[in-house]
Amino acid sequence: MKKYLKIFLSNLCIVIIAVILYSPGLLYLRPNDYSIFRAGMSIIAALALIAAFFLVNLIFLKEPERKPISFEDVPDLEKAKTILKDHYGGKHFGHLAKTASEQLDRFMKGRRRLSTILDQRFTRGTMSWEKFDRVAAAAQTSAIQNVVTMANRMLLFDEKEYTKLQHYRDDDIPDDIQEERIKLYQKNFERVKSTIALNEKILLKLDALALELSSSVSDEGADTNSHLVQEIEKLIEETKYYQ
Repeated sequence: MKKYLKIFLSNLCIVIIAVILYSPGLLYLRPNDYSIFRAGMSIIAALALIAAFFLVNLIFLKEPERKPISFEDVPDLEKAKTILKDHYGGKHFGHLAKTASEQLDRFMKGRRRLSTILDQRFTRGTMSWEKFDRVAAAAQTSAIQNVVTMANRMLLFDEKEYTKLQHYRDDDIPDDIQEERIKLYQKNFERVKSTIALNEKILLKLDALALELSSSVSDEGADTNSHLVQEIEKLIEETKYYQ
């Protein structure tokens, strides 16, 4: 939708400029003007406007070149959200991209909340503080890696082809081949959903850890806290199976 709005506004600007240049009462450029300079400018301006029209529309209508994303290209959660925005308009992955982006917002809030709790409960730099801060940082890194994996899977998903495959029985290509292709698309789709589910599990455990740390008195909740840390670490370990 934003792309077509930009096309409309760009073309509107070209029309407004043309009106200003050629309307009587304004600049009123015309090829048969008695001034050679103004006559020449009317032709040059017309050519420039035509070129601008075609250039603007070609730029906006051209499909952007999408390249695989590496983990090194995504240093933080904000950058991870940015790469998901490119998929918001997708018919099949749009809602999943938005869900994943909302999860990243919750990761950011959870990270800040847990950091505040840790600073209240422990002295910064102590073993206890480092243990919990380390697992929180690892969970954030895991979330970023999961988003990169999802984004790369979305890049492999040709929405136009998948939509066309919904009517595969109506063309001349053997049905069994196209059914296999549909299975590949569906498998890719399910892997993205599974990655979102994994992120949700990590978020749940981080929230549980923050709750335990904020409500426990002294070290009485140490066993529960350690158990939650182990569960989070186990979920983070699962991340590599989705990459």
